[in-house]
Amino acid sequence: MTVAFETILATLTGRMAAFTGIEQDRIEYANSPAADGSTFKPPAKGVWCAFEIQHASASFAGMADRPQYRRPGQVVIQCFCRRGKGLSAINKLADALSDHFQAWSSGDIECSEANQHVVGDFETYYQINVAVRFRAG
Repeated sequence: MTVAFETILATLTGRMAAFTGIEQDRIEYANSPAADGSTFKPPAKGVWCAFEIQHASASFAGMADRPQYRRPGQVVIQCFCRRGKGLSAINKLADALSDHFQAWSSGDIECSEANQHVVGDFETYYQINVAVRFRAG
């Protein structure tokens, strides 16, 4: 029942990679180089996002041949658009990401509800975070 952190990473990153609501070169994955080996550079126009997994404290789930644990956490997808370009595109992206992740499961990994958190304006961009709780194990 205990799911390895690498399995959690691969499964949830794979789910993000399957998302067709934005081109993959507009997604920054945590600590990963861009497709050409460089660091991620936000596009000059349109929306983009950053994908991250945040783990929470594990909880005891049962005993078999050894103790088993559930590993909860959340997927956080930071969505960005340039300031002064309106909110329609970023809201559509956040809605599509919410629909893509919430109530989805694969094996021992389950995603539950998605929440949107408006971060707002910062220098040259506007930000909304999509947070999706998950449970592994």
